[in-house]
Amino acid sequence: MNRGFTLIELLIVVAIIAILAAIAVPNFLEAQTRSKVSRCKADMRSLATGIEAYAVEYNFYPLNGSLDAGGGIQNPQQNQTLAPAHKFINEKLTTPVAYVTQLFFDPFILPESAPYADWRPYWSRYFYTNFDWFTKFTHPSPPPVVAVKKAIYGTWVLTGAGPDKDRLDLARDLPYDPTNGTVSDGDIIRGTRVQ
Repeated sequence: MNRGFTLIELLIVVAIIAILAAIAVPNFLEAQTRSKVSRCKADMRSLATGIEAYAVEYNFYPLNGSLDAGGGIQNPQQNQTLAPAHKFINEKLTTPVAYVTQLFFDPFILPESAPYADWRPYWSRYFYTNFDWFTKFTHPSPPPVVAVKKAIYGTWVLTGAGPDKDRLDLARDLPYDPTNGTVSDGDIIRGTRVQ
């Protein structure tokens, strides 16, 4: 007598496998998100070390500037011909002196998501803001929001997009917190007062 599985037994096995998959897949996706958050924090720790080394050598933190045409650092003013570059820190810490040995890219942001085509080379990097830049070189009396943010974050702040993949949360002071769910609003932030 040939023995085999009945249709009901097969359906039960398929249903059990589907239930296990429904449990496992979200946990796997959350593990990916957690690993990207860990990578962001490690990248920012390395960048923070480079920023502090830069400050030791130049006696001020990197400003919101960019590379000039000759390949040097344009300090303290920002290069208006490369408007997006002033938001990113990589070039200042790798050229002409290498305070960090590699460029760091935000794992949550793809270059193709940049709002403008000329921003693509920079878009997937971490945002950097030096609040002293506003007070020393641009505005004799900075906007009140700058003073507030300096009080919260310190002299400088690095910002990663976080799992929600937008870069606007620093304006709302919304740091990413995994207790709100792995894919929640908020940026990953590191500054002289936020570690």
